[in-house]
Amino acid sequence: MFFAALSKFLQFILDALSGLLSLVVSFMPTSPFTFLANSQFGDLLAKINYFIPVMDFVVMLESWLVAIAAYYLYSIWARWVKAID
Repeated sequence: MFFAALSKFLQFILDALSGLLSLVVSFMPTSPFTFLANSQFGDLLAKINYFIPVMDFVVMLESWLVAIAAYYLYSIWARWVKAID
């Protein structure tokens, strides 16, 4: 009885958090670099992309920037809680 009520309460909390997270994510663009594909240079970029994978480089740069930002955010948080010096 107790575990069933606890399970329903935790499921309600998880549903509320996932709804809030999906609302926040819905306001974000799919990628900050979508302007490259939709620009007037899209055809030229497709021809250049045949020899030099520019879009792949952009994807790698975007992934690298997200990883570095996550590292710095964790570093700031860790210093705030005095986990590291």
